[in-house]
Amino acid sequence: KEAKEEEDASKSVSDADETNSPRMINGSWVGPAQIDSDDVEYVFSEVWRNRCCVSGETLGTVLELSRWDLSKPCHCKNIVLLGVKAMVKFDEAMAASGDGRNSVPYELRQKIEARLASCKVDSRA
Repeated sequence: KEAKEEEDASKSVSDADETNSPRMINGSWVGPAQIDSDDVEYVFSEVWRNRCCVSGETLGTVLELSRWDLSKPCHCKNIVLLGVKAMVKFDEAMAASGDGRNSVPYELRQKIEARLASCKVDSRA
């Protein structure tokens, strides 16, 4: 009986590990966020300067963090700061085309991607 309980316990642990491990589902990366509170502060203040990356709005606007490319993990080089209006458009484009980035004009998209490429990833994370 004890052997059976140990087997069941180890099976449930391996099942939990499998469900928590990063993986791709329908082209989207699914897994735990790879950022901490210091990274959030860095993204808000240093990368996006407390402004929506699309509109530049800051005061009086609710800002939300979002992954820029859903096929990539959630880390500093893939997080944008969006105002409510930009987030709605991002979500609508995601629903329509499978890529929220399509809600952003091409030239602005290039600027956003250049800013993301310049981010410094914390090696401690």
